[in-house]
Amino acid sequence: MSSSLTTTDEIVKHLFARSPPPLEPGTKVYAPELTKKISGLKEHEYVIAAIHLANDDIHHCHLIAQDNEGDPTANLLHATLHRREGDYWNSKYWWSNVRSHPLIPSSSDAKSFVDSCEEVHQKKGDDSRLRERQWEELKKIVEWTRENYKA
Repeated sequence: MSSSLTTTDEIVKHLFARSPPPLEPGTKVYAPELTKKISGLKEHEYVIAAIHLANDDIHHCHLIAQDNEGDPTANLLHATLHRREGDYWNSKYWWSNVRSHPLIPSSSDAKSFVDSCEEVHQKKGDDSRLRERQWEELKKIVEWTRENYKA
Protein backbone atom coordinates (compact mmCIF):
# COMPACT_ATOMS: atom_id res chain seq x y z
CA MET A 1 0.00 0.00 0.00
CA SER A 2 2.59 2.60 1.02
CA SER A 3 4.66 1.84 -2.10
CA SER A 4 1.94 3.49 -4.23
CA LEU A 5 1.98 6.71 -2.21
CA THR A 6 3.56 9.60 -4.08
CA THR A 7 2.10 12.93 -2.96
CA THR A 8 2.55 14.73 0.33
CA ASP A 9 -1.18 14.43 1.02
CA GLU A 10 -1.15 10.66 0.41
CA ILE A 11 1.91 10.08 2.59
CA VAL A 12 0.61 12.25 5.44
CA LYS A 13 -2.84 10.61 5.30
CA HIS A 14 -1.20 7.16 5.43
CA LEU A 15 1.01 8.08 8.39
CA PHE A 16 -1.82 9.76 10.31
CA ALA A 17 -4.11 6.73 9.86
CA ARG A 18 -2.04 4.59 12.21
CA SER A 19 -2.37 4.26 15.96
CA PRO A 20 -0.25 6.55 18.12
CA PRO A 21 3.38 5.56 17.67
CA PRO A 22 5.69 4.64 20.55
CA LEU A 23 7.15 7.45 22.62
CA GLU A 24 10.57 6.13 21.64
CA PRO A 25 10.69 4.26 18.36
CA GLY A 26 14.40 3.52 18.73
CA THR A 27 15.89 2.95 15.31
CA LYS A 28 12.71 1.38 13.91
CA VAL A 29 11.25 3.59 11.19
CA TYR A 30 7.50 3.02 10.81
CA ALA A 31 7.47 2.78 7.00
CA PRO A 32 11.09 2.61 5.78
CA GLU A 33 9.90 2.34 2.18
CA LEU A 34 8.68 5.95 2.50
CA THR A 35 12.03 7.43 3.55
CA LYS A 36 13.22 8.25 0.01
CA LYS A 37 9.75 9.38 -1.03
CA ILE A 38 9.53 11.78 1.91
CA SER A 39 13.04 13.10 1.24
CA GLY A 40 12.13 13.65 -2.40
CA LEU A 41 8.92 15.61 -1.79
CA LYS A 42 8.81 19.07 -3.34
CA GLU A 43 8.24 20.67 0.07
CA HIS A 44 10.11 23.00 2.40
CA GLU A 45 12.74 21.15 4.39
CA TYR A 46 10.85 21.68 7.68
CA VAL A 47 7.80 19.97 6.20
CA ILE A 48 10.01 17.07 5.13
CA ALA A 49 11.62 16.91 8.59
CA ALA A 50 8.21 16.91 10.29
CA ILE A 51 6.93 14.12 8.04
CA HIS A 52 10.09 12.09 8.73
CA LEU A 53 9.40 12.56 12.44
CA ALA A 54 5.81 11.34 11.99
CA ASN A 55 7.31 8.29 10.25
CA ASP A 56 9.50 7.64 13.33
CA ASP A 57 12.55 8.48 11.23
CA ILE A 58 14.59 10.30 13.85
CA HIS A 59 17.80 10.25 11.78
CA HIS A 60 16.46 12.05 8.71
CA CYS A 61 14.61 14.61 10.80
CA HIS A 62 17.81 15.23 12.77
CA LEU A 63 19.83 15.96 9.64
CA ILE A 64 17.50 18.82 8.70
CA ALA A 65 17.04 20.18 12.23
CA GLN A 66 20.77 20.20 12.89
CA ASP A 67 21.51 21.99 9.61
CA ASN A 68 19.15 24.80 10.65
CA GLU A 69 20.17 25.26 14.27
CA GLY A 70 18.98 28.55 15.73
CA ASP A 71 15.71 28.76 13.82
CA PRO A 72 12.76 28.32 16.24
CA THR A 73 11.05 25.67 14.09
CA ALA A 74 14.28 23.74 13.54
CA ASN A 75 14.93 23.90 17.29
CA LEU A 76 11.37 22.66 17.98
CA LEU A 77 11.95 19.71 15.63
CA HIS A 78 15.33 19.12 17.30
CA ALA A 79 13.80 19.14 20.79
CA THR A 80 11.00 16.79 19.75
CA LEU A 81 13.25 14.28 18.01
CA HIS A 82 15.62 14.08 21.00
CA ARG A 83 12.68 13.42 23.33
CA ARG A 84 11.55 10.66 20.99
CA GLU A 85 14.97 9.05 20.98
CA GLY A 86 15.07 9.10 24.78
CA ASP A 87 17.77 11.77 24.98
CA TYR A 88 15.77 13.74 27.55
CA TRP A 89 18.46 16.13 28.74
CA ASN A 90 19.25 17.11 25.16
CA SER A 91 15.55 17.55 24.40
CA LYS A 92 15.19 20.01 27.27
CA TYR A 93 18.30 21.85 26.08
CA TRP A 94 16.68 22.35 22.66
CA TRP A 95 13.36 23.38 24.23
CA SER A 96 15.32 26.12 26.02
CA ASN A 97 16.59 27.25 22.62
CA VAL A 98 13.12 27.39 21.07
CA ARG A 99 12.24 30.34 23.35
CA SER A 100 9.01 31.22 21.54
CA HIS A 101 7.02 29.31 18.94
CA PRO A 102 3.31 29.30 17.99
CA LEU A 103 3.11 25.54 18.54
CA ILE A 104 4.15 25.53 22.19
CA PRO A 105 2.46 27.36 25.03
CA SER A 106 5.73 27.58 26.95
CA SER A 107 9.10 25.90 27.06
CA SER A 108 8.41 24.93 30.67
CA ASP A 109 5.29 23.01 29.57
CA ALA A 110 7.32 21.29 26.84
CA LYS A 111 10.06 20.41 29.34
CA SER A 112 7.44 19.07 31.76
CA PHE A 113 6.21 16.76 29.00
CA VAL A 114 9.81 15.58 28.48
CA ASP A 115 10.03 14.82 32.22
CA SER A 116 6.77 12.85 32.06
CA CYS A 117 8.07 10.80 29.14
CA GLU A 118 11.32 10.10 30.96
CA GLU A 119 9.50 9.08 34.13
CA VAL A 120 7.16 6.64 32.39
CA HIS A 121 10.14 5.23 30.45
CA GLN A 122 12.15 4.63 33.62
CA LYS A 123 9.23 3.03 35.43
CA LYS A 124 8.08 1.15 32.33
CA GLY A 125 4.57 2.34 33.12
CA ASP A 126 1.48 2.86 31.01
CA ASP A 127 2.41 5.41 28.37
CA SER A 128 -0.88 5.46 26.43
CA ARG A 129 -1.87 8.96 27.58
CA LEU A 130 1.56 10.34 26.70
CA ARG A 131 1.56 8.55 23.34
CA GLU A 132 -1.80 10.16 22.51
CA ARG A 133 -0.49 13.60 23.46
CA GLN A 134 2.69 13.07 21.46
CA TRP A 135 0.74 11.88 18.42
CA GLU A 136 -1.46 14.99 18.49
CA GLU A 137 1.70 17.10 18.84
CA LEU A 138 3.34 15.39 15.86
CA LYS A 139 0.22 15.89 13.75
CA LYS A 140 0.15 19.58 14.67
CA ILE A 141 3.82 19.97 13.75
CA VAL A 142 3.23 18.43 10.33
CA GLU A 143 0.08 20.45 9.70
CA TRP A 144 1.62 23.71 10.94
CA THR A 145 4.79 23.35 8.88
CA ARG A 146 2.70 22.55 5.79
CA GLU A 147 0.65 25.70 6.33
CA ASN A 148 3.56 27.99 7.15
CA TYR A 149 6.44 26.79 4.97
CA LYS A 150 5.99 26.55 1.24
CA ALA A 151 8.63 25.07 -1.05
